Amino acid sequence: MIHIFIGTKAQFIKMAPIMLNLNSRGIPYTFIDSGQHAKTVNDLIPQFGLKKPDVFLSGDGKNITTVYQGLSWAIHSISQAILTPKYAFKKIFGNKKGICLVHGDTLSTLIALFYAKRCGLKVAHIEAGLRSHKIFDPFPEEIVRLIAMRSSDLLFAPSKWAFENLCKMGLKDKAINVTANTGLEAVQYAVRQGRTTNSQHSPYTVITIHRIETIFSRSRMVMIIDIIKQIQKKHKVKFVLHEPTRQQLKKFDLLSTLTQNPGIEVISLLPYLEFVNLIEGADFVITDGGSIQEECYYLNKPCLIMRSKTERMEGLGENAVLSRFDLKRIRRFLQIYPKLRQKSLQENLQPSTKIIEHLLPWI
Repeated sequence: MIHIFIGTKAQFIKMAPIMLNLNSRGIPYTFIDSGQHAKTVNDLIPQFGLKKPDVFLSGDGKNITTVYQGLSWAIHSISQAILTPKYAFKKIFGNKKGICLVHGDTLSTLIALFYAKRCGLKVAHIEAGLRSHKIFDPFPEEIVRLIAMRSSDLLFAPSKWAFENLCKMGLKDKAINVTANTGLEAVQYAVRQGRTTNSQHSPYTVITIHRIETIFSRSRMVMIIDIIKQIQKKHKVKFVLHEPTRQQLKKFDLLSTLTQNPGIEVISLLPYLEFVNLIEGADFVITDGGSIQEECYYLNKPCLIMRSKTERMEGLGENAVLSRFDLKRIRRFLQIYPKLRQKSLQENLQPSTKIIEHLLPWI
């Protein structure tokens, strides 16, 4: 049996093409939701026409929005996996052996890995081989990736670069290059299903910031607010606001700077199809999200990555610039962004098909 274990919005979006592919082949699978982004994932499911989770680990149906909530939830979940493996095997995996698909580098990745291994299942890591090569940047993602890659039985690398990283780690024997990220298929699906004529005629930019290493740094948030204030002089700014970001902006007394500026539209998180449409209509995007970096690459949209390091190569040297929080690099991007376009995207790639072909022995 194939067990698909997700927790975050990004994980669901990138696992959705695999589930859609399995559905089209009539291959059964168990869909397990850890509950990390419970409400958001619940809202996403009908957009992809997928079934509700077969197993739901969190009872309140709400997103985890604070570090304290995340740590408490993670400790409780991992403790259950360690202390009650027989109960977990029955409750989560239905007493069915097979292979568990885990994704990415979040706390849900770690929890899924612990549950699967403790219950005697094989584990396949989707999006394996991504590295920043700096153990605490980003934290804890780089550490989670290393644990997941070392502990998994199959490693699906989304690119040649990621595959080579796995080879350098001595993991070549269990590494498979599927040539692209399943996020590409998700974007293509979103464009097919949700493209509408964008009603925004004036130039606008999309900005979204949510990573812990960004929002918990007052100096970085002040820098970002100052940049936004400069941008809004020429562009309408659409600031997509995550709840943890809202909390930190309020703590730093910066929220009113956004909400009271007529050139800045603060909007809540959008349904995935609408968000892809929003990016399509933007002049450029500023983000610290790795998945959004990839989406901008697939949509051929200029992107400024507000991070010091990135574990993703998509777009670098083409449509994307890594800011490194360097004002000179940021100002340079704002000058040259109309010329930034990707050149090498192959739209006919179907990584989900390659992944499923390697999972067939576990069906």
